[in-house]
Amino acid sequence: MTRLRWLTGATKLSRNLAAGLTATLGALVVAAACAPESSRVGPGGECFLATDCEPGLICIEQANKTRICSDDLSRVSGRPPPEGGDEGDAASEGGAGEPLPDGGQPEDTGAPDRNAPPDTGTPVDAGED
Repeated sequence: MTRLRWLTGATKLSRNLAAGLTATLGALVVAAACAPESSRVGPGGECFLATDCEPGLICIEQANKTRICSDDLSRVSGRPPPEGGDEGDAASEGGAGEPLPDGGQPEDTGAPDRNAPPDTGTPVDAGED
């Protein structure tokens, strides 16, 4: 009878170990599947977005329509955003560097507004009577 108890106890122990090992192995497989497939790409490596590149690099489309990570901004076109310039540029263009007059609004110079929406035609009645 003691031998039967020993076999029953050994069987329960082996089942518990098998279940624990299976759960641990399953967790490792899930963790490996959810991990990023690759690290960030260095200079000259292929990319899809700038986030694919290492810090300090951008993803630039080449003449053959592939994209590579680079720190060379000579191929980038467009105008930098207003917050990208230094304060000296803003002051010389009549921007944020100049104080506003007492009324809180800039003076009307007669020149067209640079940041105003385009005129789309006749004004629409807003329904206010």
